[in-house]
Amino acid sequence: MSALHTQQIIDEGQGLNVQWQDGQSARFHSIWLRDSALDENTRSKSNGQRLITLSDIPSNTSIGSASIVNNELLVSFLPENMCSRFPSSWLKEHSFDRPPVQHQGWTHKTLETWDAQL
Repeated sequence: MSALHTQQIIDEGQGLNVQWQDGQSARFHSIWLRDSALDENTRSKSNGQRLITLSDIPSNTSIGSASIVNNELLVSFLPENMCSRFPSSWLKEHSFDRPPVQHQGWTHKTLETWDAQL
């Protein structure tokens, strides 16, 4: 697992860039992060079910502050003054800035596949 290296609030609090020690980086939108928050008021501790809807989040949500503590991203959201922690591994797993998977699906070895030469 790669540790978080840096974070930077961007677009006047509308987003956040993070970089891991392995050099990978990703952007996260403030409302997406708030909607995905892992705190007990947003998600059930027992099963992870979302306890709020998108309409419960203020439309003017922004990131007030962010810091890296114990390889977690600690984010404070305005105007709610609500804080949430995001583990490094969770952020990497949920990043939408990663390249798409480019592998072929499974095909049985006895099947002949078609290509552009057909």
